[in-house]
Amino acid sequence: MNEQVVDVTKRETSGKNVSRRLRRSGQIPAILYGGGRDAVPLTVDPDRIRDIIRSESGVNTIFLLNLAGTDQRRHVMIKEYQVDPVEGRLIHADFLRIQMDAVMEVEVPVVLKGEPQGVKLDGGILEHVTRQVRVSCLPGDIPEHLDIEVTTLKIGDHLSVADLPKSDRYRILSDPALIVAVCSPPAKEEVAAPAAAEAVTAAPAEPEVLKKGKAAAEGEEAEGAEAEEKKKDTKKPEGKK
Repeated sequence: MNEQVVDVTKRETSGKNVSRRLRRSGQIPAILYGGGRDAVPLTVDPDRIRDIIRSESGVNTIFLLNLAGTDQRRHVMIKEYQVDPVEGRLIHADFLRIQMDAVMEVEVPVVLKGEPQGVKLDGGILEHVTRQVRVSCLPGDIPEHLDIEVTTLKIGDHLSVADLPKSDRYRILSDPALIVAVCSPPAKEEVAAPAAAEAVTAAPAEPEVLKKGKAAAEGEEAEGAEAEEKKKDTKKPEGKK
């Protein structure tokens, strides 16, 4: 483990106004806690913390906090940090005291290696389902990430937490049955059924047929009435004997 040292200064005052002044001066407020001791407010250079967050081990990086003006150094991790939602700059950091001889639990990223056969040969889709797993180990043994080979995956195949590499330096706590990656079939475009399309096209013609049937019926009734009238006209009245 490459040990880094970050210089910090103890803050004697706190509050929103103090924090704003710190940020304007190029520093940010921070706090150190954990280890069964009181929390300590600090000031730190945001660039140093940003470099650690962006490193390969990220927030799982163990480093030393050096309190300016003293010989006090302490192993810590970044527990939390805050970023300005508009400007995207770091505005606060929380540090957690670490006991190097005590087992701890952390989240470790999972990295997929290779291109599945199902993707390369059959146009499948590789889905990365679980991107982090929980691991128990000593601080000095925290893996930067866990790699898993996906080259042999065919369409319908998957890998689970049980398939992740094992080590006597750490213990994986996540459910072994949890899916890590799956090779899914290629997506298909939906096409409208021909029968449904024909039904939509034929639908407007139905009222017209009904209308014609009604007109024909009305015509037949009119013809029947006219014939009846003609019969009445041709009858001669009977005379008296």
